[in-house]
Amino acid sequence: MSSLTLPIPNAHFIWYCAWLSVPSTIYALTHKNHHLAIVPATVFTTSLLYWRNPVRDSWYCVLDMATVFLGVTYQSIYAFQTIRITSPNHHFAAYTLLIAASVACYTVSNYLMNRGRLWPATYTHASIHLIGNVANMVLYHGNI
Repeated sequence: MSSLTLPIPNAHFIWYCAWLSVPSTIYALTHKNHHLAIVPATVFTTSLLYWRNPVRDSWYCVLDMATVFLGVTYQSIYAFQTIRITSPNHHFAAYTLLIAASVACYTVSNYLMNRGRLWPATYTHASIHLIGNVANMVLYHGNI
């Protein structure tokens, strides 16, 4: 597999899934959550940069992972401090469960990749983008 994290066809599948951050960004903006819209917008940018040519241990790999980590941390702290208290519809619990599911997908994806199951690892990693962006929309909706 050379120095690539995944072969190009697998990486391009994830690249296309990164576009799921665009509706999440727009949803945040339309709900007046400008400070939160920065998260999916930057994750979108760094994911496109990395997954177009996913060189293992490259600076853009580190940038993508750091962006995701910082974004999830920022939004989770915000959710804990704001949505947990103000949302009557259990948005905080739903957001937390979806983020936990996304983290589980990351763990399973790494497990599968380490065992050479590249397409199942790819689909599981793509699920991170899907579930994570659904979590974003739950958070932004609960912040009305």
